[in-house]
Amino acid sequence: MAVITISRQLGSAGDYIAGLLVSAMSYKLINMQSLIMEAQRRGAISPEIADEMGEGKPPLIGRFDRRRTKAIYDMRSILRNMAIEGNAVVLGRGGQIELKDRTDLLRVRIISNFEDRLSRIEREEGVARAQAAKMLKESDRKRCQYTKHFFLADCNDPEIYDIVINTSRISPDAAARLIQQAARQFGS
Repeated sequence: MAVITISRQLGSAGDYIAGLLVSAMSYKLINMQSLIMEAQRRGAISPEIADEMGEGKPPLIGRFDRRRTKAIYDMRSILRNMAIEGNAVVLGRGGQIELKDRTDLLRVRIISNFEDRLSRIEREEGVARAQAAKMLKESDRKRCQYTKHFFLADCNDPEIYDIVINTSRISPDAAARLIQQAARQFGS
């Protein structure tokens, strides 16, 4: 019944690892897309606001938009509700902090060195090295802004995770096996 949260750097293979876990453990995946779909199904957010949801803190003008603020709190509530039954992998969205009071929570951070991430993005996205570097830096900045803005936490603080895995040293497949083994401690 464990819930596994995965915070990851772009290009660290965190999405791939989440997919392996969902498949191997028959868990449901809770990610941005599934949260938006559920929020729209419930009528909690409009398509316009759904298009604005993403990494980073909202633009200055958006911070004073009551509809957007309500949508963000609704999304956080939906995340908690979707994770209630357990057997879920939460990809991003501050799950490691939003769900921190759960006793069945395994909080994972996936990292990789910059050069390895750069190579992955070049290969996976088919972009030039300079563009890949720009994408990585922008993603790192926005993801940490999101965590800081909405949860008053530093996304790179190892104390908000139970496991930090470096995919420059441990393969994504081995990382998924390691996470599965750790999740068993929580009754998965």
